[in-house]
Amino acid sequence: MELAQLYRDAQQLDARIFSYPITFAGAATIEVGGRYGIFLDFERLAGLTEVRGALAHELGHCATGCTHRVSSPYDLVSRHEYKADRWAIQRYLPFEALQEAMAAGCREPWQLAEWFQLPEPFVRRALNYYLYVRGMRFAAPAKAEEETT
Repeated sequence: MELAQLYRDAQQLDARIFSYPITFAGAATIEVGGRYGIFLDFERLAGLTEVRGALAHELGHCATGCTHRVSSPYDLVSRHEYKADRWAIQRYLPFEALQEAMAAGCREPWQLAEWFQLPEPFVRRALNYYLYVRGMRFAAPAKAEEETT
């Protein structure tokens, strides 16, 4: 996934991105009056791959409007986090792209993470979403020619 796409999406969502030492998380989103600020703590994000994953998730909060107060009940927080993840997965790791990567030989979550330049936990959440929540299945790999003869 290209970082430029994330920044284009942030611009389209009218979200501003700031570097700020949050200390309690790698990233956080704040909404004030319908406008969003995404704060990235680069000291807590280990490299560009984690920045991409964090930014994709935070953009999910902006796109879905799922932000909450710090004092919100856990069930509301978890619902908002799920919706932000779901949006980010569908936008940046669509099922068709996963199928193409698998057809190219990526079978393990770490291989898919390297292929898409996203953190492995993000890829694992995507696989869980598509396989167990949506009930989708990946096509079986085509048999090699010598196996079919």
